Formats: sequence, C-alpha cells, structure tokens
Amino acid sequence: MMATANGKKVALITGSASADGVGYAIAKALGKNGYSIILHDKLDEPEVEPQREYLEKEYHVKAHYLRANLLKRSEIEEMCQKVKAIYPGGVDVLVNGAGVVNRANLEECPPEKWDEIIAVNLTAPFDLTRLLLGDMKKKGWGRIINISSVRSRSASAATVPYTASKHGLNGLTKSTAMSGYGTGVTCNAICPALMETKMGKSLVEVEAKRLGISFEEAQKRYLAEVNPSGAFVQVVQVAELAAFLCTPAADQITGAELPVDAGLWAK
Repeated sequence: MMATANGKKVALITGSASADGVGYAIAKALGKNGYSIILHDKLDEPEVEPQREYLEKEYHVKAHYLRANLLKRSEIEEMCQKVKAIYPGGVDVLVNGAGVVNRANLEECPPEKWDEIIAVNLTAPFDLTRLLLGDMKKKGWGRIINISSVRSRSASAATVPYTASKHGLNGLTKSTAMSGYGTGVTCNAICPALMETKMGKSLVEVEAKRLGISFEEAQKRYLAEVNPSGAFVQVVQVAELAAFLCTPAADQITGAELPVDAGLWAK
C-alpha cells in the first residue's frame, strides 16, 4: 500500500462542495482519517473556499478544489490531468458522489433531462474510473466508492432516468470490482434511501406542490413510502460507511451493494 501525498493517501470526491451534502460529509470523514482531499463541483472557487479551508484547519490535511462540469467529457479529462499535476501518483480513493435527479412521469420527462442524469450519474463515474484506476493498480491499493441509491434495485415511475442511472451504476460497480481482482483495488456501491440533503428536500418540495399539501405532510408521506424507519438517512451515516470501506477491515469487500436504506430492501 503506497501513500502519495506527503505520506498521506489522496481522495477525490465528486459533488463535494455543498457544506450539507453527502460528498462533503465524506470529505470530512476521510480528512479526519488523515487523507488529503480533492473537492470537486461546478461552483466558483470562492463559494467552496470555506469548505476547503475548514478541512485543512480542522484535520491538518491538504485540501484542493477542482471545478469541472461532469456533462462535458473534456472537462472531466482536464480535471484528471490537474489531479496528476498536483499528485503525480494519482489518487488512492475515488468517490463518485455527484448526482442529479428529477421527478416526473415517463411521458412527461424531457429527453434532455434523461441525457443530463445519465451523463452525471453514470457516464462521469465511468470516465473517472477509466482515467484514475490505472494509477491505483500500479500502487497496489485503491478504493472506488460509488454513491448509488436504493432505487438501484427497485423502480419508480416518477424517477425513470435516475432509477436507470443507478441500476447502471451498480453494474459499473460490479464490473470495476472484477477488473480490480488481485490488484488491491476494490469498488463498492453505497445505496442510501432518502437523505436529508438539498436534493432530498427538493423531492419532498415537488411532492408537496404536486399534491397541494404542506412540506411537513409531504415529507411524512414520502418518508413512509421510501424510508420505512420514518426518518431521513443522515449524510454522516453514509460518510462513515465510506470511510470504513477505506480501512484494512474492508479489504475483502468488493463489488458490494451496501444499503443505508432505513429498512426499505427488507420491506
């Protein structure tokens, strides 16, 4: 196992600029464990500077921010080149955390929304894995963690592109795991139920508007449908699982679909 940044391993987490998002929660969990962090999003640098500075001051690790639009393959490739310029040995951990969702029935879903969701949720993880996996294999250690969804094993008529993208992401996870056999590189998917994030709350807002009810009532109904526990999944719960997957205890966990699902799959 080889470290690459002043004796510390390096983690790139996509979609990690939002202070209350799951990507940033994972960045903090890995920073707490001594990882150098590369944040990513499509925001301007000043908007992300407080999050970057917090990581460095709180955990005494190096933190960078790279901006890239995951809808554009050229920007993904450019970001990976920048990663190599900062850390010639590449990253040790890749977390594909960026994701987009919409809520509309199949007939009402704009084709451009399908293209966007598939590009961000599935094609971008493919490209990043394709571009960064080789360096992990050379070092003999690596972790690829895909933030999937409980919808990767079930369906929703109201989130067709999202559901399809997450089914595909789990397939990519398994195929990547197989390509890493014997190299020290693992790949796993974490499959959360509805999280208490900006994205999760936006789905509740859409439901409230559709039904003409309050946010609180829509939240109660929506959680009853998708989170049998009746509570949102917290981002820190997903983050700590991601951090665990980067420990020696998880060396033999690969190709797994790990639910943080409030009991939905059991139901």
